[in-house]
Amino acid sequence: MNAGDLEMQEREQRAHHALETYRERRRRRRGQDTWFGSAECLIGDTERAAGADELSRRRIDVIQEAVAEGMAPELAEMQYDVAWEEGLDPVLAHELVRSGLGVLPPEEGVANAPAFGTTDKYRPEWLEPPVDPDSMLRERTLRFSFRRLRALLESHPDPDAALKAFAREPDVGPVGY
Repeated sequence: MNAGDLEMQEREQRAHHALETYRERRRRRRGQDTWFGSAECLIGDTERAAGADELSRRRIDVIQEAVAEGMAPELAEMQYDVAWEEGLDPVLAHELVRSGLGVLPPEEGVANAPAFGTTDKYRPEWLEPPVDPDSMLRERTLRFSFRRLRALLESHPDPDAALKAFAREPDVGPVGY
């Protein structure tokens, strides 16, 4: 076997491990609250229809678990919010970030990022402070990775096959700069 095949096997194993860890978290939570709808790994109409208090409690629980495992609170919040917006279960998103698949920061960093990133060039910056380039890069990387995984989950009947396909694809590079 060559080095590329070994690396691909290792990535597929990480993807399988992330899915199994997600499923184990799901089994542990089942007695208290399933957090999940009918489609595994995706946010369904059941979750979207939950009350504001219930959604807030779920969000806090997931973020606290991520912080307890050593993730920065800002990144845990961003990861949850982006996963929710992209229709991916935030618990699976957390496992994906922990595994490093598709969401690793670029090796060259953000040296090519603009000094002051803005989300809308027509919105005056004095209305809100500019977003720093590192945060913008993290959000875009998470968003594109989660969007890509959601598309694979929708096109593959088996979540394990979808995550292996996700692992075979290259990671998202620095986007938008």
